[in-house]
Amino acid sequence: MQKHTLLSLAIIGTLLLSLTANATIRRVGFTGAVSPVNGIDYATLQAAHDAAVVGDTIQLYPSTQSSGATYSGNITKRLYIVGPGFFVNSYNLPYQAIINNALQALPGAIASTNVTVGRGSAGTIFAGISSLNVTTADILDSLNDIAIYRCRDVNVNFNNSGVCNNWIISQCYMAQVNQGGYAVGFSGNRSISNLRIENSVGVDINYSASTAQTPVGVNSGQILNCVWNVGAQGVTDSRRSLSFNNSVFIIQNCIDLGGVFQTASWLFGASNCVFVNNITSASGGASPVASNPGSSGNTFNANTSSNVYFVGIPNNNSAGQTIYSPDAAYQLVANSPARNFGVIPGTNTPTDCGIYGGTNPYKSSGIPNIPAFYRLNAASTTATGSTYTITYSVRSNN
Repeated sequence: MQKHTLLSLAIIGTLLLSLTANATIRRVGFTGAVSPVNGIDYATLQAAHDAAVVGDTIQLYPSTQSSGATYSGNITKRLYIVGPGFFVNSYNLPYQAIINNALQALPGAIASTNVTVGRGSAGTIFAGISSLNVTTADILDSLNDIAIYRCRDVNVNFNNSGVCNNWIISQCYMAQVNQGGYAVGFSGNRSISNLRIENSVGVDINYSASTAQTPVGVNSGQILNCVWNVGAQGVTDSRRSLSFNNSVFIIQNCIDLGGVFQTASWLFGASNCVFVNNITSASGGASPVASNPGSSGNTFNANTSSNVYFVGIPNNNSAGQTIYSPDAAYQLVANSPARNFGVIPGTNTPTDCGIYGGTNPYKSSGIPNIPAFYRLNAASTTATGSTYTITYSVRSNN
């Protein structure tokens, strides 16, 4: 008689998927019922990174300790670093918000993940991670093609590094980008080209406004289908300033219900920006959204007093009960003025404004786009003959 547990079957299925993809999944912080697997399980992110080869996946697990799991490391290889998502259990929900049920919840939370991306890291992808802090290394080489998908509380710090081309921050809940001044002795081109921020809540841009620290090179980017709001779910959205330092940005298909586009201290150095098909609570007038050359199709004085735009903003309750998770609350109501108000950039195709529109709609819970088992059935936990039938279902989460 051979005994099998459902947990073992799930692990075998996961390993088969990883072998099919010709890459290894390396786990950090895994505390399952089975013993650690040599070459698969690691105590730290850095150890998993050092053992990995280009193209491997590093899977970060949450901790049920009160402080949550903390990870850190220097990334010098092209990897896929993935967490469990967010808003899926009581560890990481604000106030009385409910969970997103789109992802099977792992207990616990990730308190922070702090990484430095350096030479060799081009093409690395981060997904499904809470409190992700990414800093570029002090090098003259380019650090290109870094992607951050479906993460929460993201901080990107463009430190003293060379050209950073084609970074993308997509489908994130709160994202901040900083470019400070030079360190003493640093020289060379330090521009950020084609930075794309899309389908995210609470974006904050902070490029240095000091004349002595003005970045070298052309700083350009796009902000598409994002949302700014204040007071959602009883939580103040503190990430709502856009300090461009005269960089060239296109801001399109966004919804601003926090007055970001009107207040001078929240919209700074935007003289070279173009605003297209945005919705804002600002009154227009002298705002760059209304007056900048090329800006068009924007609507002003948006109603923020009731659920005119979103199903759960600002009133996310029914008989005193919260009925949407913090991100699901930003879904548009059926007759929202934001429906088909936007346009896909470079086309005439209409799309919804806000995080659930555009070409890369927001995915609730920060579900990483890796296969996930959501059903596993067996007649019993033991096998008594030569045949043992199990049924399992997997979804891609793309």
